[in-house]
Amino acid sequence: MQSRKALIRAFVIMAAIITLMEVVIVAMVEPLLPRNRLLVALVEPLALIVVYLPSMYFLLIRPVNRHLAAKAEAETMRVAQERLRREAEQRLQAVMAERAKVTTHMQFQARILSVVQQAVVATGKGGVILYWNRAAEWMFGWTEEEIQDQTLAKLTGFTAEAARYGLSGLGAIKGWSGEVKAVRRDGSQFPAYLTCSPYFRQDDSVAGFVYTFADISERKNAELQIRESQENLSTVVENSPTGIFIGQGDRLVFANQRFSQILNRPMEALKSLKPSQIIHPDDWPWVQEHWRRRMAGTSAVQDYECRTIMPNGDIHWISGRTTLIRYEGEPSLLGNIQDITEKHQADQALRESRETLMRLSSRLMTAQEMERQRVARELHDSLGQTLSAAKFMVERALEEEQGHEVPSLRTVVPVLQASVEEVRRISMALRPSTLDDLGLLATITWFVREFQATYPHLDVELIIEVEEFEVPDDLKTNIFRIMQEAMNNAAKYSQGTRITLALRLLLGDLQLAIVDNGIGFVMGEGRSNPKGGGFGLVSMRERAELFGGLLIVTSLPGEGTTILARWPLTGEFSA
Repeated sequence: MQSRKALIRAFVIMAAIITLMEVVIVAMVEPLLPRNRLLVALVEPLALIVVYLPSMYFLLIRPVNRHLAAKAEAETMRVAQERLRREAEQRLQAVMAERAKVTTHMQFQARILSVVQQAVVATGKGGVILYWNRAAEWMFGWTEEEIQDQTLAKLTGFTAEAARYGLSGLGAIKGWSGEVKAVRRDGSQFPAYLTCSPYFRQDDSVAGFVYTFADISERKNAELQIRESQENLSTVVENSPTGIFIGQGDRLVFANQRFSQILNRPMEALKSLKPSQIIHPDDWPWVQEHWRRRMAGTSAVQDYECRTIMPNGDIHWISGRTTLIRYEGEPSLLGNIQDITEKHQADQALRESRETLMRLSSRLMTAQEMERQRVARELHDSLGQTLSAAKFMVERALEEEQGHEVPSLRTVVPVLQASVEEVRRISMALRPSTLDDLGLLATITWFVREFQATYPHLDVELIIEVEEFEVPDDLKTNIFRIMQEAMNNAAKYSQGTRITLALRLLLGDLQLAIVDNGIGFVMGEGRSNPKGGGFGLVSMRERAELFGGLLIVTSLPGEGTTILARWPLTGEFSA
């Protein structure tokens, strides 16, 4: 607006000068040159030009140029100012954003420091507390307001060593950490783990220190308990009556004294030995497979027995148990062993004794059956034939004396006949001749027929589902004796009305079953037998087990009794 007024003012001044010059020229030149019009015409424009052009330049052109230059410079300044303003705004926004980011980060860090479980304390280089988080309040008992202008060493009461290396600044310049004894506001002490780190100014000079404290009372108590547990465990392990070892791969990494004693090797030698050098070569493959399965975590029995080789070459038996554990960060086998050599020898002796006893029992029963067979044969062949001959001679004498009555001789014939029948009965009871002549099945059929004749109140159902050749010869006599004893017991004590006798082949087993519908009895008490006699359940069980069989007796009061004897037809008795 001011430049526009200056231009108008310059234009008015120049117009006035031109007008004034025109008047002066007309007034001064025309009188001097009245006759020469051409000269006047030339002088007047030249005078105007001489006056007008400088005036135009100084009063109009130059101000206009200045105005235009000033305007251009003002526009340039305005653009530059606008650009600088935008740049300043952008920089301000960036600074504000960065400040907001820093503020947010500082607030976030402050929130974290306020809820962190460790006490965080910041001090100046002289040790005066500048920051004290909430965990420090809980740990030491001093509030943030109460620690103003206080030093950390004064409030926490660290030991001289900690103060020298951690709080004096000498150790903190490079950082320091370690366990210290700290003191709470109430004077109680507690173990703490302290870390101290310096923080620096922009010129890399130390501005102060940051301390973090962790209450390690629980850890210390846990370590103490662990040490006590380890000591107790070590005592238990070293005084254990069993040998304890830890194995990794093909080497022993731990063994107690008892383990060394069982294997009769010093502790130093055990660490250099491989298990394959200790375990018998015949047992090592399956023991190794057992350990491999245990290490792999697959199913495997825990207990096992194997042979070991002593330094002098003797063979000892051990029983062992293994469990998968981690030892020194690696999967390992924890095992314990016991020397069972004496037990194994005793068991072996007991087995041999039982086998000898069974052989003797078998021989005794065989001898008994042979003696019965001999006695039965003697009764049948000797006494039976003698009685038959006497009966024949009496009958012949009676026929020759038909005309004479001999009453005394006639009364002798029935007695002789009864004696012959009694001898035949005793002979069959001792050893049925049909068992040797006709076989087991025919003998069972004969026995059932005679049994029903003797006990007519009992109904006997006979089931035979086996052929004669399918029954081993060594079992025939025992099967008959067990059947004989079971049937007689049922007749004497069961008070039943029905007996089922079955001999069959089932799933590769030869089975003999005698089932009655009598009063039964309580297992373990047995049936009362006031008269005694007979083989009894014990004798039947011995006969069944003598040839690898099994006798099962089931009974309940009022529900009858079942006697089941079975022999697997494999191995010795397989067809």
